[in-house]
Amino acid sequence: MAFSFYACNKTEQNTPSMLSFVDPMIGTAGDGHTFPGATTPFGMVQLSPSNDNRGRNWCSGYHYTDSIIKGFAHNHISGAGLGAFGDFLIMPTSGKLILNPGKGESPDKSYRSRFSHNTEKASPGYYSVVLDDYNVKAELTASPRVGFHRYTFNNSGENHIIIDPVHNIREGVTNTQVEFLSNTAMRGSKKSHGAAGPRTVYFYAEFSKPFEQKGVVVDNETIEKEFKANHKKTCAFVTYNLNAGDQIEIKLALSYVSFEGAKKNFEAEATNKNFDTALAEAKEVWLSKLSKFDLTANETQKRIFYTAVYHSFIGPNLISDVDGNYIVEQKHLNSDFPQYSNYSTWDTYRATHPLFTLVENKKNADFVNSLASRYTDAKVSLPIWECGGYDNFCMIGRSPIAVMGEAILKNIEGINIDNAYAAMYDAAFTKVGSSPNYGRNNGMDSYLERSYITADVGSSVSKTTEYNYHDYVLAQVAKKLGKTEDYKLFSKRSKGYRNLWNDEKKYLWPKKADGEWIEMRMDIWDELKFNYISGNIWAYSTYVPHDTDYLIELVGGEEAFVNWLDNIYSDNTTIDGHQHVDISGFIGKLGHGDEPGHHTAYMYTLAGAPDRTQEIVREICTTMYSDKPDGMINNEDLGQMSSWYIFSSLGFYPVSPADSEYVIGSPLHEKVSVKLDSGKTLVVKTVNNSLENKYVKSAVFNGKELENLIITHDMIMGGGELLIEMSASPKKRKL
Repeated sequence: MAFSFYACNKTEQNTPSMLSFVDPMIGTAGDGHTFPGATTPFGMVQLSPSNDNRGRNWCSGYHYTDSIIKGFAHNHISGAGLGAFGDFLIMPTSGKLILNPGKGESPDKSYRSRFSHNTEKASPGYYSVVLDDYNVKAELTASPRVGFHRYTFNNSGENHIIIDPVHNIREGVTNTQVEFLSNTAMRGSKKSHGAAGPRTVYFYAEFSKPFEQKGVVVDNETIEKEFKANHKKTCAFVTYNLNAGDQIEIKLALSYVSFEGAKKNFEAEATNKNFDTALAEAKEVWLSKLSKFDLTANETQKRIFYTAVYHSFIGPNLISDVDGNYIVEQKHLNSDFPQYSNYSTWDTYRATHPLFTLVENKKNADFVNSLASRYTDAKVSLPIWECGGYDNFCMIGRSPIAVMGEAILKNIEGINIDNAYAAMYDAAFTKVGSSPNYGRNNGMDSYLERSYITADVGSSVSKTTEYNYHDYVLAQVAKKLGKTEDYKLFSKRSKGYRNLWNDEKKYLWPKKADGEWIEMRMDIWDELKFNYISGNIWAYSTYVPHDTDYLIELVGGEEAFVNWLDNIYSDNTTIDGHQHVDISGFIGKLGHGDEPGHHTAYMYTLAGAPDRTQEIVREICTTMYSDKPDGMINNEDLGQMSSWYIFSSLGFYPVSPADSEYVIGSPLHEKVSVKLDSGKTLVVKTVNNSLENKYVKSAVFNGKELENLIITHDMIMGGGELLIEMSASPKKRKL
């Protein structure tokens, strides 16, 4: 990926608006899996062009290689490796009414349309495109629970709008309903099953002009004189006789609970509101998030940075209605605070939620309380990967413990600590929930006996290290709360990985129940993939962020540890077999596209070799992120890839978020001001920064030099200036 770096960046701030530097198209090509459509921060609605499942790259419903659009659906997941939702697709058409959705490769036989990227426009809260087959301009915006459409029909005569509840992204649909309530209003529902579990979703919609004709369709056949249909495969259509240039607006509210919930959501967010008003409000709320960061940089850097901020603030996503009703694990519940889901915490506990502890505390408290309520209210354990209120168990560990514990340790206000601790404690022992992708056994029986997981359990090393870190976080919370025995228990458990250090192999290695090491070849992916998530032995052998000093001693001391990391980062040997789709962006054998290694480059600094941290972090920032559609090296993963970039381009990173310390890396920008939720401002300035000057000569915070290149959370939240002088030559190591 190309990256432009300029040493002298005197760009005037906020002109043009920060909104103009966000490009939602970044990540829509390659393996990024982001969507380009309209949404609001943490909203229920992600209104975006949506196509059928044509493989893994269509997890978000859209891929930049597309040249055909099926329509515009109301919810999508940002950057995941799984697909779901795509609820209630709407498609405007012109001329002869065609009700057949057809296939993506045959638009002439369906209601689909060709389009050109030249007519697409995407910005925070807004998306538009021209549908070439119908000469219709589509515009989309959103509020948290409502999608707003505006269609400009440039052909006079008969024009139509199709409402398709059958459309989905990688789901099985078992029932749909459509019902006209008047000549301007309708509602509908869809029952489906998939990554978001068995679920029913509802909508209520109003149109800006009365229908001249309307109809319902079952199995592609119009049902005469009927305006309501309930069947596995239904859809509806409305027809207008329009003049060229006429516009139709649609407002559609979602609910995961009921028809009544959808109507209430509509009344709360869409009554007496037109498209332009909704768009202005969406822009305003996005600007409030983006303006937390004031960046002095060139335009390319600004596009990458502000788009990373945008992607970091898309999820988790709202699942409760305005009346507090919501559904988790098919249980109808009510909450006096907003409920959220789409928790990809296995990814986002590493950088996205740590970012929220700096600049988004209130929402972070809502996320923690929402997670805790799974145990206290829904009577289930903390989710492994929750999608739409359903835990699909697609990953490993109990990563919500890391999210919740970090927030408590950093004194985020508004958290029900008793509920949170009870939920975390339960999760630390639960044997419920096993990933179908990684061994179908969460390994808790083995873990409770040994503090590590034996090799017969799939991904045993990865599960051990994840559980160990989560136990460490829980131990620190127990200590803070005065729960001494819990602190001792979880502290002991957090060191279980030490049993897996194979001093001959110099890796964390799978061990049998009898204590013997397994035989495993490192030149075949299949053998690695059974024992490590994505086969990533290299990242997971470094994944003890809470116990780095001991790992360094296991390897043989600081010098040996640096050499060990160097060997990993320079190993270009070939591995046979099928490489896992989630590992990519290699420097040697460390793949930045796989989150467990996001901390690894920063470990050099903890071992006395900060120059290597600075070299690798700068290389990742400048070669694996760009302002192009393929500007992500792998799945964006609901904010994690973007949040890593935000931290690293600022110049520091939370290696072990629960420890409230950040390791200085290699800042990219001339100056960044960060508005903190403490009410203070952190200003990061660099001197002599350039593409060549990637090494830190000195780091001074509020006049005091940070000799160990560590800055604490309390220092940051207290505000002030972090002044980093850069150099073309590394400082002499203290090894």
